[in-house]
Amino acid sequence: MVKEQINQKILEFNALEMQLQEIEQQKTLIEKQIAEIRNLENSLEELKKEKKGNEMFSVIGQDIFVKSKLETTENVLVNVGSKTFVNKTIEEAKKGIELKIAKFEKLYEELIKKAEKIVEKLMKLEKEIKLSLTS
Repeated sequence: MVKEQINQKILEFNALEMQLQEIEQQKTLIEKQIAEIRNLENSLEELKKEKKGNEMFSVIGQDIFVKSKLETTENVLVNVGSKTFVNKTIEEAKKGIELKIAKFEKLYEELIKKAEKIVEKLMKLEKEIKLSLTS
């Protein structure tokens, strides 16, 4: 009976470790997304400094650019979902970016709390397993 309880605790410990690894992967993805969004925010700031008619390189796909002329530094097209684009000022676009960052940061904090709870459970289980093995 005791051996079954130990095995059950070991299984639970392994499952919690896997959950913790998944959370760490999710945190890494969120960190990357936040960094990309902040990069976009910086690009919008730089765009405001440009002048109409300046030549620049525009992205047409992953790592592929085309030389173009800037027609406006006041508005950008923003994808609002379902391949629908809306004309917005740079400031409006930045507000949308700030909202996205806030959502990702909240999700990140929630993941940290989940990870902390799992670590607490892991520590408790580890003690219980060690106690059971020495008894």
